[in-house]
Amino acid sequence: MLLLLIALLQTAEPSSQETKATLQSCETTEKGWVCHYQIPQATIVRPLDPAPPTTMVPPPPATLTVPGPQAPQQPPQAPVVAPIDNRAEAARQTRLIARCADAKWYSPCLPGERKEAQILREAALNAAALRGHVTTLLSEKRCDDAVKTALEGGDLALAREAREFCAVPQH
Repeated sequence: MLLLLIALLQTAEPSSQETKATLQSCETTEKGWVCHYQIPQATIVRPLDPAPPTTMVPPPPATLTVPGPQAPQQPPQAPVVAPIDNRAEAARQTRLIARCADAKWYSPCLPGERKEAQILREAALNAAALRGHVTTLLSEKRCDDAVKTALEGGDLALAREAREFCAVPQH
Protein backbone atom coordinates (compact mmCIF):
# COMPACT_ATOMS: atom_id res chain seq x y z
CA MET A 1 0.00 0.00 0.00
CA LEU A 2 2.82 2.35 0.88
CA LEU A 3 4.60 1.58 -2.38
CA LEU A 4 1.44 2.38 -4.32
CA LEU A 5 1.17 5.74 -2.57
CA ILE A 6 4.81 6.56 -3.33
CA ALA A 7 4.34 5.60 -6.98
CA LEU A 8 1.27 7.81 -7.26
CA LEU A 9 3.08 10.76 -5.69
CA GLN A 10 6.02 10.37 -8.05
CA THR A 11 3.81 10.28 -11.14
CA ALA A 12 1.67 13.20 -9.95
CA GLU A 13 4.57 15.66 -10.08
CA PRO A 14 4.87 17.67 -13.29
CA SER A 15 7.79 17.06 -15.61
CA SER A 16 10.58 19.56 -15.99
CA GLN A 17 8.95 21.06 -19.12
CA GLU A 18 5.71 21.94 -17.34
CA THR A 19 5.24 24.87 -15.00
CA LYS A 20 2.91 25.09 -12.03
CA ALA A 21 0.29 27.69 -11.24
CA THR A 22 1.28 29.60 -8.11
CA LEU A 23 -1.11 30.50 -5.34
CA GLN A 24 -1.50 34.28 -4.94
CA SER A 25 -4.10 34.62 -2.16
CA CYS A 26 -7.14 32.99 -0.54
CA GLU A 27 -10.14 34.54 1.18
CA THR A 28 -13.44 33.40 2.65
CA THR A 29 -16.73 34.55 1.16
CA GLU A 30 -20.39 33.70 1.75
CA LYS A 31 -20.09 30.69 -0.55
CA GLY A 32 -16.79 29.37 0.87
CA TRP A 33 -13.11 29.80 0.12
CA VAL A 34 -11.95 31.65 -3.01
CA CYS A 35 -8.31 31.30 -4.04
CA HIS A 36 -6.49 33.26 -6.74
CA TYR A 37 -3.72 31.62 -8.76
CA GLN A 38 -1.09 32.98 -11.14
CA ILE A 39 -1.26 30.84 -14.28
CA PRO A 40 1.89 30.61 -16.39
CA GLN A 41 1.82 32.07 -19.92
CA ALA A 42 2.87 28.91 -21.76
CA THR A 43 1.22 25.66 -20.91
CA ILE A 44 2.29 22.46 -22.60
CA VAL A 45 -0.50 19.95 -23.07
CA ARG A 46 0.44 16.41 -23.94
CA PRO A 47 -2.19 14.13 -25.52
CA LEU A 48 -2.89 10.83 -23.83
CA ASP A 49 -2.61 8.76 -27.02
CA PRO A 50 -0.74 10.69 -29.68
CA ALA A 51 -1.89 9.68 -33.16
CA PRO A 52 0.75 9.30 -35.85
CA PRO A 53 0.78 12.43 -38.02
CA THR A 54 0.59 10.45 -41.29
CA THR A 55 -2.62 8.59 -40.37
CA MET A 56 -5.67 10.09 -42.00
CA VAL A 57 -9.13 8.64 -41.76
CA PRO A 58 -11.23 9.35 -44.87
CA PRO A 59 -14.82 10.43 -44.30
CA PRO A 60 -17.43 7.74 -44.92
CA PRO A 61 -18.90 7.77 -48.41
CA ALA A 62 -22.21 9.56 -48.75
CA THR A 63 -25.16 7.28 -49.36
CA LEU A 64 -28.58 8.14 -50.65
CA THR A 65 -31.56 6.18 -49.37
CA VAL A 66 -34.73 6.10 -51.38
CA PRO A 67 -37.91 5.22 -49.50
CA GLY A 68 -39.60 2.19 -50.95
CA PRO A 69 -42.44 -0.06 -49.94
CA GLN A 70 -42.01 -0.94 -46.30
CA ALA A 71 -42.86 -4.16 -44.63
CA PRO A 72 -45.15 -3.89 -41.61
CA GLN A 73 -43.19 -3.03 -38.51
CA GLN A 74 -42.85 -5.79 -35.96
CA PRO A 75 -43.09 -4.68 -32.34
CA PRO A 76 -39.72 -4.82 -30.60
CA GLN A 77 -39.14 -8.05 -28.79
CA ALA A 78 -38.65 -7.75 -25.05
CA PRO A 79 -35.37 -9.24 -23.88
CA VAL A 80 -35.69 -12.56 -22.15
CA VAL A 81 -35.01 -12.01 -18.47
CA ALA A 82 -34.66 -14.64 -15.81
CA PRO A 83 -37.63 -14.65 -13.42
CA ILE A 84 -37.06 -12.44 -10.41
CA ASP A 85 -37.71 -13.82 -6.97
CA ASN A 86 -40.19 -11.24 -5.69
CA ARG A 87 -39.45 -12.07 -2.07
CA ALA A 88 -35.74 -11.49 -2.56
CA GLU A 89 -36.36 -8.22 -4.42
CA ALA A 90 -38.82 -7.05 -1.78
CA ALA A 91 -36.32 -7.86 0.96
CA ARG A 92 -33.57 -5.96 -0.91
CA GLN A 93 -35.84 -2.95 -1.34
CA THR A 94 -36.84 -3.00 2.32
CA ARG A 95 -33.19 -3.10 3.40
CA LEU A 96 -32.34 -0.30 0.97
CA ILE A 97 -35.16 1.91 2.29
CA ALA A 98 -34.14 1.27 5.90
CA ARG A 99 -30.46 1.88 5.20
CA CYS A 100 -30.47 4.74 2.69
CA ALA A 101 -33.81 6.61 2.55
CA ASP A 102 -32.98 8.99 5.42
CA ALA A 103 -29.22 8.51 5.31
CA LYS A 104 -26.87 11.14 6.70
CA TRP A 105 -23.98 12.50 4.69
CA TYR A 106 -21.54 10.10 6.35
CA SER A 107 -23.50 6.93 5.63
CA PRO A 108 -22.02 4.41 3.18
CA CYS A 109 -24.89 4.80 0.70
CA LEU A 110 -24.11 5.89 -2.84
CA PRO A 111 -26.11 8.79 -4.34
CA GLY A 112 -27.93 6.41 -6.69
CA GLU A 113 -28.89 4.19 -3.76
CA ARG A 114 -30.19 7.19 -1.82
CA LYS A 115 -32.33 8.31 -4.75
CA GLU A 116 -33.67 4.78 -5.34
CA ALA A 117 -34.43 4.40 -1.62
CA GLN A 118 -36.33 7.67 -1.54
CA ILE A 119 -38.35 6.70 -4.63
CA LEU A 120 -39.08 3.25 -3.18
CA ARG A 121 -40.11 4.73 0.16
CA GLU A 122 -42.47 7.19 -1.54
CA ALA A 123 -43.97 4.38 -3.64
CA ALA A 124 -44.42 2.23 -0.51
CA LEU A 125 -46.16 5.08 1.31
CA ASN A 126 -48.45 5.70 -1.68
CA ALA A 127 -49.28 1.98 -1.90
CA ALA A 128 -50.04 1.85 1.83
CA ALA A 129 -52.31 4.90 1.55
CA LEU A 130 -54.11 3.37 -1.44
CA ARG A 131 -54.55 0.06 0.40
CA GLY A 132 -55.95 1.93 3.41
CA HIS A 133 -58.44 3.82 1.25
CA VAL A 134 -59.56 0.64 -0.55
CA THR A 135 -59.92 -1.15 2.79
CA THR A 136 -62.07 1.69 4.08
CA LEU A 137 -64.32 1.44 1.02
CA LEU A 138 -64.58 -2.33 1.48
CA SER A 139 -65.54 -1.90 5.12
CA GLU A 140 -68.36 0.39 3.99
CA LYS A 141 -69.48 -2.37 1.54
CA ARG A 142 -68.74 -0.17 -1.49
CA CYS A 143 -67.10 -2.92 -3.55
CA ASP A 144 -67.38 -1.25 -6.97
CA ASP A 145 -65.79 1.96 -5.66
CA ALA A 146 -63.02 -0.04 -3.95
CA VAL A 147 -62.13 -1.92 -7.14
CA LYS A 148 -62.30 1.28 -9.17
CA THR A 149 -60.05 3.11 -6.69
CA ALA A 150 -57.49 0.29 -6.77
CA LEU A 151 -57.47 0.30 -10.57
CA GLU A 152 -57.15 4.09 -10.72
CA GLY A 153 -54.22 3.81 -8.30
CA GLY A 154 -52.56 1.34 -10.67
CA ASP A 155 -52.52 -1.58 -8.24
CA LEU A 156 -53.96 -4.52 -10.16
CA ALA A 157 -53.20 -7.01 -7.40
CA LEU A 158 -55.14 -4.89 -4.90
CA ALA A 159 -58.05 -4.60 -7.34
CA ARG A 160 -58.04 -8.39 -7.74
CA GLU A 161 -58.02 -8.82 -3.95
CA ALA A 162 -60.92 -6.39 -3.58
CA ARG A 163 -62.90 -8.17 -6.29
CA GLU A 164 -62.27 -11.56 -4.66
CA PHE A 165 -63.28 -10.14 -1.27
CA CYS A 166 -66.54 -8.86 -2.74
CA ALA A 167 -67.23 -12.19 -4.48
CA VAL A 168 -67.28 -14.09 -1.17
CA PRO A 169 -70.80 -14.00 0.28
CA GLN A 170 -70.84 -11.87 3.42
CA HIS A 171 -72.83 -13.08 6.45
